[in-house]
Amino acid sequence: MTTWKENMQDTDHWLAGLLVREHQEYPVDPYVLVYPDEKYRGIWHLCFNVYQGSCSTWMHLIEGEEKALLIDTGYGIGDLEGLVSKLTDKPLLVANTHFHGDHSAGNGQFEEVYCHEYDVPYLKEQMEKGEGRLFPPVDFYRQEDIVPFSSYQVIGLKNGDFLNLGEGDRIEVIHMPGHTSGGCMFLDHKTHLLFSGDAVLATPTLIIERFPNPFYAEYMTVTAFRDTLSKFCGRLHEVEAIYPGHGRQGIDNSYLTDMLACLDAIIDDPEEFEEYDYVDDPGQRQIKCVGKAMVVYSSSRVNP
Repeated sequence: MTTWKENMQDTDHWLAGLLVREHQEYPVDPYVLVYPDEKYRGIWHLCFNVYQGSCSTWMHLIEGEEKALLIDTGYGIGDLEGLVSKLTDKPLLVANTHFHGDHSAGNGQFEEVYCHEYDVPYLKEQMEKGEGRLFPPVDFYRQEDIVPFSSYQVIGLKNGDFLNLGEGDRIEVIHMPGHTSGGCMFLDHKTHLLFSGDAVLATPTLIIERFPNPFYAEYMTVTAFRDTLSKFCGRLHEVEAIYPGHGRQGIDNSYLTDMLACLDAIIDDPEEFEEYDYVDDPGQRQIKCVGKAMVVYSSSRVNP
């Protein structure tokens, strides 16, 4: 068996055990499983739980001394705002790791949402056209629980900006392009947890031409990802664990160096790859794997 398939099986096995791990469920939003962080009080990992499968999307809630931060808003199915209010009564900030609809479709439940400035036009286009929404399998949810798209204020962030949640509670914005132009990670300077969105996962990072790139297209490439990640890898000592937008949670910071090596391998020889047949999608066929890191990519998205 190839390494990437072993990695995927390890993640699937971990996901299959979600229901037996300590968690909470709330009737206000029955689609989300709530996992209090095992080490840090005031952090919750929220799983929009699609049969514990790879479509499941993670959101994260961090409560500081004065404010709380919700990272990503999932598919926009169920009362996410009501659920968050059960967990914290602090004033809430909301931020997206990137614009894709499985991470941002719940934005309309909130008045303001932060994201990296390069993904701002994508979110505004979604609001204007009502397009770009993703849905889990149709037998998982009730149609009446879909929250319609609605307008909200999008606030752009730059690399190195901070979201301040109180004294000593600072969340740094780390621009990490590739999957999207304005993809970003959030580094909690108090706990040293890194919330990586879809940039670094225990499942493949997708950099494929099926994803639209009308704005800042030069950043939706393997090369842009490599160049940006290589700078951040000098800060590995600041990362205790990684919490991605999909798949296994609490992964080791060695995934970052494995990812850098994987991106270098793609750039060195983009035509040397394995066939990715884990999903039945003709737009996802080329995979490179180094260690625990995996990238599914299109040749057209290697270089700007």
